[in-house]
Amino acid sequence: MHFFYFGAILLGITVFGTLGYTLIEGWPLNEAFYMTIISITTVGYGEVRPLSPAGRMFTATLLILGVGAVFYVMAGIAEIMIEGRVRQIFGRRKRVREIHKLHGHHVICGYGRIGFVICREFRREGRAYVVIENNPEKAAQLIDEDIHVVIGNATNDDVLIEAGVERAVGLISSMPTDAENVFVTLSARRLNRSLFVVARAARDSAIPKLRDAGASRVISPYTMGGLRMAESVLRPKLANFFDTISGYTSKDWDFEEAEISRDPPLVGKTLRDSRISQETGVYILAVRTGEEMTFNPGADYTIADGDILYAMGRPEQITDLREHFLNGPAAGATN
Repeated sequence: MHFFYFGAILLGITVFGTLGYTLIEGWPLNEAFYMTIISITTVGYGEVRPLSPAGRMFTATLLILGVGAVFYVMAGIAEIMIEGRVRQIFGRRKRVREIHKLHGHHVICGYGRIGFVICREFRREGRAYVVIENNPEKAAQLIDEDIHVVIGNATNDDVLIEAGVERAVGLISSMPTDAENVFVTLSARRLNRSLFVVARAARDSAIPKLRDAGASRVISPYTMGGLRMAESVLRPKLANFFDTISGYTSKDWDFEEAEISRDPPLVGKTLRDSRISQETGVYILAVRTGEEMTFNPGADYTIADGDILYAMGRPEQITDLREHFLNGPAAGATN
């Protein structure tokens, strides 16, 4: 908008000078235009033709207006460039300070098509996260959307540290290549041993490598996409059911995965005595104890220390579960 305004000023002065010489001196447009340009730019060339007294007065007026306009435009452009640079510097410092304040957040490496979906779900869940993106244009888009972003290559330890990986609870590596994801996983695991790392595998052959590198879970988007497409044809009704409860076609349902040890008052109680379902309305799908999974546990099931609770309910019911029984959002919440 500023550059449009500056251009309009210069164009107006040029038109004013050209028409002035044409009307006052009777010059053709090309000579009037040339005289206007050499006047407002003060190049010091001689007059195109001898000027009349009125023409000299007009030239003096044009010089004052033209030179003033040129310096005004140049000063305005310089101000914009300096201001933009200063804003960029202070903006980066502000982002760094905000990221340094984060604890228990997630780090998302790569903002491609998969990274976009991941960030959308994190925003919907209200989870804190930092994106590492090497593409300046994508990073600028994230900054405009007020998303925490670190510009750089996620395979660089310094970039991971700047994103707060040492204070994070989870990291998702959705880089374009398996080699990058293996390297990010290795680096992240070395910087934070307790980090929950989810890595993307473009090829099935990369899955064991990513696990050996320290990935807590490896996801193959192509394999999962192929299985879902096959299920949609082979068992369409079942596929529609899973799409609905998982939020692909509806946001009416939400899920929670929580470790009971975070809330000791629940340990030793039965599900009936805990009153989780009665007070929140959630449905307890399963409880995992170690490697053993108990589906549809009865009301007499006794909650043990270290149990993983899997619950399903409407978003507001899951919120009640987190606030009243789990002391806030758990790191393992899904959907």
